[in-house]
Amino acid sequence: MGKNNMVGSNDAQEQVFDEKSFEDLYRRMYPTLKKYAVYLVKDREEAQLILNDVFISIWKNNLIPANEKAYLFRAVKNASTNYHKKARIKLWHIDGEDETPEITDLKETPAQSFQNKDRNRMLYALIDQMPERRRLIFYLYRIDGLSYKEIAALLDISVRTVEDHLVKGFQFLQQKVLNNKSEFR
Repeated sequence: MGKNNMVGSNDAQEQVFDEKSFEDLYRRMYPTLKKYAVYLVKDREEAQLILNDVFISIWKNNLIPANEKAYLFRAVKNASTNYHKKARIKLWHIDGEDETPEITDLKETPAQSFQNKDRNRMLYALIDQMPERRRLIFYLYRIDGLSYKEIAALLDISVRTVEDHLVKGFQFLQQKVLNNKSEFR
């Protein structure tokens, strides 16, 4: 437990890379990371900009972390969080001579609130249809925010098994949502 496994630490866990290994990383991870970024920011163009920034940062630092997948997903999540923070800061607009702030109401309407609650209820009902172990792992990851490694240690299973359960869980949800598109609009 005494070992420090922080992302960004400059120890033997990182390796210097060349253009070919960077291209390989980009080609392997970009499609999955793009889907994840679109899911987080709900805007395809902004997601592409976020991914470009993440990969440019990796190129500039000239290092590939040992656990590249976890690092990239965390970097995309952090960049998406920053995107949302910037969007909240730009709530007002000074209009030339007028110089009066325009206040934007970010609260959802009662109809939107009801629709979101209804969607969440349907998603939870779908999650409850998963096998018990998969459902538990899914809740630990998505609701409690535990990492793959933390879940694996807690349940005394391998990280790969956690990953497998989550992939199958997301595929199950995706299939159910696609089959019921009209209910999720």
